[in-house]
Amino acid sequence: MHWWVSSGERASIEVLRERIRAQGLEWHEQAVAGSGTARYINELRKRVAGGRPPSASQMIGFDIQEWARAGQLESLDEAAARNEWDEVVPFGIQALSKYQGHWYAAPINTHSTNWLWMNQRLLEKLGSPPAPDTWDDLVLLLERARTAGMLPLAVGREAWEHTLLFESVAVSTGGAEFYRRAFMELDAEALPLPLAIRIFERMRVLSRFVDPGFRRRRWDQATDMVRKGEALLQVQGTWVDGEFALHGMQPGRDFQCFRFPDTQGVVLFNSDQYVLLKNGPGSQAARRILLDTLMAPDFQAAVNRRSGAIPARVDVPKDGFDACGRRAIDDMRGANMRRTMMGSIAMGNANPPAVKTAIYSVVSRHLEGELDDVRAAEALLRALSGEP
Repeated sequence: MHWWVSSGERASIEVLRERIRAQGLEWHEQAVAGSGTARYINELRKRVAGGRPPSASQMIGFDIQEWARAGQLESLDEAAARNEWDEVVPFGIQALSKYQGHWYAAPINTHSTNWLWMNQRLLEKLGSPPAPDTWDDLVLLLERARTAGMLPLAVGREAWEHTLLFESVAVSTGGAEFYRRAFMELDAEALPLPLAIRIFERMRVLSRFVDPGFRRRRWDQATDMVRKGEALLQVQGTWVDGEFALHGMQPGRDFQCFRFPDTQGVVLFNSDQYVLLKNGPGSQAARRILLDTLMAPDFQAAVNRRSGAIPARVDVPKDGFDACGRRAIDDMRGANMRRTMMGSIAMGNANPPAVKTAIYSVVSRHLEGELDDVRAAEALLRALSGEP
């Protein structure tokens, strides 16, 4: 059971389907659009409650912790020890794959969210400016695009997308250690009100470069706007690379990928993982084959070259990855060593679901103009502290 339903995502799930069938196993799947994974998780709960758990389910972030805590997942310790997962999986991902020191999820990729994706042809119309290195550089670029008659920034309608934009702005504004303390450790002293207001002031600046149509489109439709030259850029995860690749686009020729300004050296990540449900169908031998397939270096290379992500292992060679993928692999390895590889708020890798959902609401209401900067900042502080 999984939520990979876009064109690029379907191309990726086909890699897994083909490999499972090649080993003599039957393949059955249910795909449910995620909508920030909330709808997907609800559908999974219904299946489990109805006595129809799948063998394996895609899952991310703190959802893994909740399901493990509830005793609904199989331990993967045997497979992890046999294949030395502790040695090859980045520390930040391990923190989400494990519960109370035991492995409950097999991570198949690493997506990074703090990226700018830009249409090459529109950049050339603007005189091929260099990658925006600072916040001021980004604002200047967006203003130049608007003056030239372009839509500067493509965004979709869902709260997770708005929060994905927010998290890049937050790191850009406050720095890596601030992000860790405020959003992952939920340290109330790490986010004073003036800093929270400043973050939302920057979000307000970005909202001026978005068209009203964002309320009616999905994330992949915003990606299509950049791909077709209908918008200059999108702030989005590396799954955009997979969507572009599906249409034969190449970095440096058709598009550019840059780290969000002032977040260089930081990797905000999402890792798609698979858990095994207790009482699900399939023999233990079949489950062992599935786990070994998911964590095999050659599979992780193949699926991620297609999806735009990179492997969830630090030991997979960069061969065959495009320029954006190779850069992402280098960034992940460096951030893993510096401990600046940190979970994405938007993708549920930074904090528990209740906190994430509260942040979603605040950020989305602010972007849509329902909250001013000060009220949004105050609401964010309440969300982080667990207050209603």
